[in-house]
Amino acid sequence: MGVLLLVKIGWRNLWRSLRGTLLTIIALSLGLALLLISLGLLDGSHEQVVANGVRFGPGHVVIQAKGYQDSGSQELLLPAHVVSLTDKFLHTAAMKDVLQGMSPRLLASGLLSSTANADGVRIMGVIPKRERAVSLIPQRIVKGNYLNDDLRPGVVIGADLARKLALKIGSKVVLTTQAVQSPDAGTTDAGAGEMQATLLRVRGIFRTGIQEIDAHVIQVPLPEAQTLLGAPDRVTQIAILLKQEGDAMFVARGLRRQLRGVPVEILPWREAMPAVARLLVLDDAFNYVMNGVVLAMVGLGILNTILMRVIQRRYEFGLCLALGIRPMQLAVIIIGESLALAAISLALGLVLGLSVQHYFATAGLDLRWFFKSSLPSALVFDPIIYSRLSLSRIVSSVGIVFLTATISSFYPALKAARTKLPGALEVF
Repeated sequence: MGVLLLVKIGWRNLWRSLRGTLLTIIALSLGLALLLISLGLLDGSHEQVVANGVRFGPGHVVIQAKGYQDSGSQELLLPAHVVSLTDKFLHTAAMKDVLQGMSPRLLASGLLSSTANADGVRIMGVIPKRERAVSLIPQRIVKGNYLNDDLRPGVVIGADLARKLALKIGSKVVLTTQAVQSPDAGTTDAGAGEMQATLLRVRGIFRTGIQEIDAHVIQVPLPEAQTLLGAPDRVTQIAILLKQEGDAMFVARGLRRQLRGVPVEILPWREAMPAVARLLVLDDAFNYVMNGVVLAMVGLGILNTILMRVIQRRYEFGLCLALGIRPMQLAVIIIGESLALAAISLALGLVLGLSVQHYFATAGLDLRWFFKSSLPSALVFDPIIYSRLSLSRIVSSVGIVFLTATISSFYPALKAARTKLPGALEVF
């Protein structure tokens, strides 16, 4: 008996139990759809976390004074020549297609006071033109304007901080902080360690959707911050944003060669934001476990359906053996039925899964109802997740589900091949 005839027999047998076949198709197609949706949301959320983390944080690569990553001391500063050497390296021909932007920053803690209230803040002294190419804060201005090199010194603040201090555009605030003294300085500068204050006017209000940033971060022009902290020509870090995240290690190695002998630490984002990197690994592991559970359920569903078919058709198989069909041909029929069932289910699952994935890719999955007003403080997190699903993910998902369905059919096929005469022809 030819293979085509066996396939034809298997196809016809598939529709003899219509309800069972449809239930199996629905279960298998939902399994593939859930797998595609979960992988798309996983990849999309990871891409957003990295993109938002580096643009609200230290960039893809950050240069800091040695020891700053562990201590966070605002007295650990970089001298001006480090900024010059970095800028020179990043504007070489090799970096032309890699670099998105770089921004020197001076970071410190301080107290922002208004006529209504006062609150502790995280001060970021920035060069407005350079910060626009690196940070998302300039893009999230909801009132007023971002800092401009041509305007008088001002400050931009988060929406939550503005509400707490009852501030609006044009309001005057007093920023107070402690002047710094570099640990490597031979003498104590006048005024080092003393409290310093300056009067600023609110130029803009931003809203990122991240409570930790909107309630505590402010940005002022770098010269203003350097004067306030008593740190002329010094910065805390240099944030570097790349066009592709995968180039971070390449750029970090190049900068380490360029700054060899200089007491600095050059960290790609995974080292600069270890909590985010660990959380992504944990999220990956959890998602793969859940996908394994889905695949196990799909496999057991296929196994149960095909096995029940084999048990119910014992007399039919006995008759086939009596007519001369070999046991191996019975096994091929069962495997053919399973493959046909899997093919139909995968086609339906692809349509369903990609349709839902397309919706999440365009409209996004809004999680603000889940987190309410507070988001995980350890994670720079956009509460709206947009799905991202690559072709390789789709192909691998379809292949894994198809392989699971195929393997699940082997035992029922073996059981059918072991049908014995004359016992199979007995009618009870």
